[in-house]
Order: sequence, then C-alpha cells, then structure tokens
Amino acid sequence: MRLFVALDTSVDTEKIFSLEKILMRRFTNVKWVEKQNLHLTLKFLGEVSEERIDTISNALDKISVLANPFEFCYSGISGFPNSFRAKVVFVSTENNEKLVELMKTVDREFSTLGFKKERNYIPHLTLGRVRNGSVNLNHLDNLHFSKLFVKAKGVILFKSTLTRNGPIYEKVLSFDLHGNKL
Repeated sequence: MRLFVALDTSVDTEKIFSLEKILMRRFTNVKWVEKQNLHLTLKFLGEVSEERIDTISNALDKISVLANPFEFCYSGISGFPNSFRAKVVFVSTENNEKLVELMKTVDREFSTLGFKKERNYIPHLTLGRVRNGSVNLNHLDNLHFSKLFVKAKGVILFKSTLTRNGPIYEKVLSFDLHGNKL
C-alpha cells in the first residue's frame, strides 16, 4: 500500500478550491489537485506492507497523545523550488511553529520505524504540479488571498492508489490530537 500521514484540519476546502479555480484559468499546464484530495501532508511513507499497519497505528496514537489542537493560517500562494520557477503550486502557512513541531515529531517517530527522515519542513497545501517546465507565481500580487485561520484537529493515515485519472485517497486510520482513535 502507498501511504501518507496528513493533518486533519478545520479548513474550508470550498475557499481553497475557489482559489484553485482562479489559478486554473491562469495556468493551463498544471495538474490541479481535486477538491476532495486537498490535504496537508505531514509525512509520506511510500509503499508499506499491510502487516505494518498496527505498528503505524501505535506510532500515530503516540504522536496524537503528545500533541494538542492548535491553530495556524494559510497565508498565500507560493511554489517549489521557488515562486519564480515553480514546479509545485501550493498554499503557504504562517504562525506554524506548532505545525513544524508536529511534523518533526512525526518524522522522528517514523524514523525509529525505519522510514526515511525528511530534510526540510515546509508546511504547505499542494494545489497542483506543473506538467512541463515551470510557472512564475510572482505576478499573483493582484490575487486577493484572505488569510484562512485553521484549527489542527488530528492526524490521518491515507492510502493513495494511483490511477490514470489521478490518485484516489482512502482513509485508513484517524486520531484526534488527544489520542482518541476515530
């Protein structure tokens, strides 16, 4: 199974998707994330055997007990590797110290299970990936993006099945940030 850990939040996906629709008209060479697939990834695990689900569940339980609900905000549009030559278009975050702390906790816990450690922690919500070349996002100053304040509520383990029409995400496990399995 191809798995990743995502943050469960209170974000209004309609607002994010309406922003994405504006960007769709400006950039046609981008594969946009479908509304139901919008998420903030905490850790990509990759291909994992089904036998490891109990171990992963224990790790997520431990992580969710250590963390408390917190707030951060989505604050603008940016890209990787940079906004001049973006190959990935995303919504950036601010007031994200607790989010970065949670990402580091997830990374540390999963590295003890043999998963590769991350190099950089740049919390973001991916909107799309450029198909060919890159896009320049610096001319988006006239795009009125109101900050979206978001409450982090839990962690979710997703299974990602890749298809010709894009990925299909299926919730495998879910914990709130008090250690309760949902």
